[in-house]
Amino acid sequence: MKKFAKSFLKCINETQITSVRAGKDREKFTGIWMVEVDGRIFGRSYYGAERSWYTALLKSGNGEIKCGKEIMPVKGFKPANVNSITKAINKAYEKKYLVKAYNKKWVDGLCEPERVARTMEFVPI
Repeated sequence: MKKFAKSFLKCINETQITSVRAGKDREKFTGIWMVEVDGRIFGRSYYGAERSWYTALLKSGNGEIKCGKEIMPVKGFKPANVNSITKAINKAYEKKYLVKAYNKKWVDGLCEPERVARTMEFVPI
């Protein structure tokens, strides 16, 4: 499986709002919180709307991540080992986003079971 370049992972780790574009019908990128765990990139859908980046990516499988000036084509899918990696993803969200106190409710929300169930892994293509 292809891996993300270290420079791209660094960008993900240093950027608060990363953008994703899902499917072929979307022109605009949507800003989301992404985290890196052991060289893997994850995002979670907070609201789970029917027309969200998450559902579009589940349907199409392909999309793009924009971090800084770089746009990376990706596949998105639910990770097979989500149960075993959830704790590490939750910790990554806490480490990255709890630097600001007002993010606490959002980080706590992303760690709730309904949102953990909407974990997306991104891999470069």
